[in-house]
Amino acid sequence: MKKLTKKEKAFCRGFLEKGSIAEAESYAGISKGGSELICRDDILEEIERLSQLQNKSLKQRARSGLMRLATGNIADAVSLISMKDYDSEKLKNMDLFMVSEIKRSEKGQIEIKFFDRFKALEKLSDDCETSENSTPFYDALMIGAKTLERETNGD
Repeated sequence: MKKLTKKEKAFCRGFLEKGSIAEAESYAGISKGGSELICRDDILEEIERLSQLQNKSLKQRARSGLMRLATGNIADAVSLISMKDYDSEKLKNMDLFMVSEIKRSEKGQIEIKFFDRFKALEKLSDDCETSENSTPFYDALMIGAKTLERETNGD
């Protein structure tokens, strides 16, 4: 199988990102030919490979975010309450990742709500149990087998 050109690789990335042949062509800097490219096995394989990498990366980013919610420091959010002058530079450097909502009452009081740390830990725990005990292929196989069994038994 021949190696993909830079433009073909760019087309694959563009198609994965935009989901449109026309936009993928534009992304890759080609004026036409995307309809033919998307039919090629090597192009489809590259899109699938990139999709798997993207999913893996997204799952890792989600885990990192949940970990940060579960264990993050709330000191900056607490300092926000006592701030007299809201300097934009100070605000830019504050870590407010754990904050889900900030409200100012009519009296000028600030109310800060945080994401639920327990729910973040629970989600992390569920994710670990799922990945340790099964694989996506096994899960799909079991769901298919149960569906087939129900259809065979007339349920």
